[in-house]
Amino acid sequence: MITIARVDERLIHGQVAYAWTMAYPSDAVMAIDKEAANDQIQKSLLEFACPKKMKCFVVDEDSAVQTLKKHTDKRFFIVTKHPKTLLYLIDNGIDIKSVNIGGLYYKEGRKEFTKTIYLDQEDKNVLLELDKKGIVLDGRTTATDKNIDLAKMIKEDI
Repeated sequence: MITIARVDERLIHGQVAYAWTMAYPSDAVMAIDKEAANDQIQKSLLEFACPKKMKCFVVDEDSAVQTLKKHTDKRFFIVTKHPKTLLYLIDNGIDIKSVNIGGLYYKEGRKEFTKTIYLDQEDKNVLLELDKKGIVLDGRTTATDKNIDLAKMIKEDI
């Protein structure tokens, strides 16, 4: 079971490790990112940032699908750098009801939607595809922030 699926380019950091995991109690944090999974230094840093009481996985997309299907009795907090990772999970049979977008930061070619959500056309297309699949797009930086309907904001921007 997925307690929350979050998009945050920083993956696991203090806010994710403590505030979010307190708001969404989970058995494990799963950072899904091919680059981090294949870089032992990045992987170690992300594992170190996890709360000590929780199991931590730093995996690529295929390993994430396998692990989530194998451990359906566990509660997972999922965090990815890109919304397309979550689309891949859904397209491969992982049940996700909503996605929290909280940390897609400024880069050339991205437009500001909130102080911590900047989207380029590819991001918008993927998020609208998630919306078409019935996935709620929740735009919040912190767990206590008011929910922003990101799908509505993107549709109004078109």
